[in-house]
Amino acid sequence: MMKSLILLLTLALPIVAGAASSDQWFERHTEGWFWYIDPPPEEEEREELIEEAQIPQPSIVPAVFNPKAKLEAFQEKLENAQALAIMRPTHENVMSYMYLQKQAMDNSQRFSEMWQRVVWLTPELDHTLVRPTSPKAVHAYYDTRNAQRKVTLEQIAQKHGLFYFFRQSCPYCQRFSPILKSFAQRYGFHVTAISLDGGTSPGFPNPRPDNGTARRLGVTTVPAVYLVQPNTRSVQPVSFGLLGPSELEQRVLTLMNTNPGETL
Repeated sequence: MMKSLILLLTLALPIVAGAASSDQWFERHTEGWFWYIDPPPEEEEREELIEEAQIPQPSIVPAVFNPKAKLEAFQEKLENAQALAIMRPTHENVMSYMYLQKQAMDNSQRFSEMWQRVVWLTPELDHTLVRPTSPKAVHAYYDTRNAQRKVTLEQIAQKHGLFYFFRQSCPYCQRFSPILKSFAQRYGFHVTAISLDGGTSPGFPNPRPDNGTARRLGVTTVPAVYLVQPNTRSVQPVSFGLLGPSELEQRVLTLMNTNPGETL
């Protein structure tokens, strides 16, 4: 009998010991139905973050910067401040306008400095390389330009001539005739001098009398110079009135320039 009792107690010990553990399902009745258990606080926060990440967030569209509208708004603000300062010149109004004016000048200064830097770093945008401003560069520029102009005018003179209309009684013709004569000799132009009153002019002692050419070309003002190409019989007016040699050169070059906008 004693042995049977000891055997029963021995078999019951593991069950009692195991019953002390909270992992036994029959001791976890407070968890509720379907084995539901509230997660620890840390697990709740982690699950909330995951759920928020899964929810699509509305995309934020950045505001488009409109520089023209921004500048116009600032100019309007500046003009209004100026008008207010003039019409109501209180300390506050004048000071407000002066601050805005200073801001405008600072912006202009920054723009000017950046403009200069871009020009220095971008040769094709540097106009001083085409028209230099330093004294030595100016001399070099004009020496090169004059040499090129001379070659160009000499080439033009090989295929073109000049009609020169004048009157002996015209004081401007008397002053212009030597200029035209020197111009023609320098570059090799042949000049056909035509006298509208039968008289002569300095440098042109044997002019042709007008045979109606002046009327056909519409010459009403003297001295008058026309550029003529005998092969094509084309006639282009060059100048009317008294001109200097440099201006006469420039007009002929401009007429013969096939690429308008280029500097000759």
